[in-house]
Amino acid sequence: MAREIYSRNWDRMSFDEQREYRDRKLSYFVNNQLYPYSPYYRRLFDDNKIRPESIRGVADLRRLPFTYKADIAPDSENPERPRDFILAPDAQLIEEYAPSWQRMRLRANGIFKGKQFVERDLRRRFSPVHMQFTTGRTGLPTPVLYSTDDVLRMAEAGRRIMEMSGFGGTISCDEAIVVNAMPFAPHLAFWMVSEGLSRAGLLALHTGGGRVMGTRRIVSAIEETHARAIIGMPGYVYHLLREASERGADLSSVRLVLVSGERVTSRTKERMGELLEACGATEYHVLGALGFTEARKSYSECAPGGETGYHLYPDLDYIELVDPETEGPVAEGEDGELVYSCLEGQGTCVMRFRTGDYVKGGIVYEPCPSCGRTVPRLASDVSRSGELKGFSLTKLKGALVDLGAFSRVFKENPDVHDWQVSISKEGDDPHEVDVLEVFVAVKAGADEEALRQRIEGELVEATEVTPNSIEFLTPERLVERLQSQGGIKELHVVDRRPEP
Repeated sequence: MAREIYSRNWDRMSFDEQREYRDRKLSYFVNNQLYPYSPYYRRLFDDNKIRPESIRGVADLRRLPFTYKADIAPDSENPERPRDFILAPDAQLIEEYAPSWQRMRLRANGIFKGKQFVERDLRRRFSPVHMQFTTGRTGLPTPVLYSTDDVLRMAEAGRRIMEMSGFGGTISCDEAIVVNAMPFAPHLAFWMVSEGLSRAGLLALHTGGGRVMGTRRIVSAIEETHARAIIGMPGYVYHLLREASERGADLSSVRLVLVSGERVTSRTKERMGELLEACGATEYHVLGALGFTEARKSYSECAPGGETGYHLYPDLDYIELVDPETEGPVAEGEDGELVYSCLEGQGTCVMRFRTGDYVKGGIVYEPCPSCGRTVPRLASDVSRSGELKGFSLTKLKGALVDLGAFSRVFKENPDVHDWQVSISKEGDDPHEVDVLEVFVAVKAGADEEALRQRIEGELVEATEVTPNSIEFLTPERLVERLQSQGGIKELHVVDRRPEP
């Protein structure tokens, strides 16, 4: 059990079998890896007088306090905070916490195979080999690390998504070409797609999105290669399909559009379908996927249904929903906030991590009426609750942004008198790409061009988002903008995006 990275029977186990499998895997992980080798969770267990052996299954996880993004994110006082979540065994910890059979095996290997073999084996199993980032404080992104086996788990989850999306079923894998329009970035969305396509054995064109290859060239590539699938951020894929429709492109070869990285609604998927049909596509699926960096994987809807929810992985992790007010569990099918726990892993591992994602429709445990898989399914209507212990979060151009970062950038700039940030959608179309506009009143004598470059650079560093425009206004004109919402309070961050 402990050496099994994932189950090949993951989508066919009965719910009783899933529960038994999950409980055994969690108990082993907590007792033999998480508590011994995670500095953060060893302190958390000890401070709360929780014995690791008392965690015998997922029902016992309720004894643990929640973990928040603020617990992981670095700051100027503790820039090394994320390291506390990385499993890092050493000789002293192994001697103190490892079970006797494990210590005996290590000693035997040291005698018969040598000390270097033992050290090399530990490095192979635990040393990080891959890094991604999520939003942090004050311009310091939060790194999330993967071991070799963690990368394999991410790739396997990606392969499962390709399988659930129809590859190998309604879409033949033979000679199929997939256009990956996810932006090149050290983020889960791109790497999940890249690794998943590779593990599924699918030929892919990784375009880097519109900022790298350009939308017109991507549309041309889809036409010329007769691509079977397009994968990308919802806003950008909608923009790409709209441009393809306007120029009369032939996308009749496309059988799948898979979008992830931002909230995607049923109406957004319907609009994408209408644009696909305008480009000649007939038999197609538009599916959504949900992921977050701390889970180090994503979950998708299935073909052909598409509206039966995000299919979870009972062999890799445990997802529960809680009432955000009472923090207690909710019943099957009831709304709640998504809380994540890994069942196994190395690198960065989190337990009872509150994501801030609110799921309307909850989790259901009956077999999927569309594909028949016997896995828990998360309702597709997922929105971000916003405020979450020190962070005010929103998705912007596919990046998870702490809105407080805008204030920090401008307040620390001595040439800025006042400011406002406006977030909207291109053409006020709720399905289009996000637009970020910055308005600044500067102090007398400031070099506007130099200031423009500085503001853009610092915003990109703090939020990973490039503003569409930076406009300099007089202080009087900016005050009018700040108070234009009809209230007394000045609004420095205005989100004008219409609901999909």
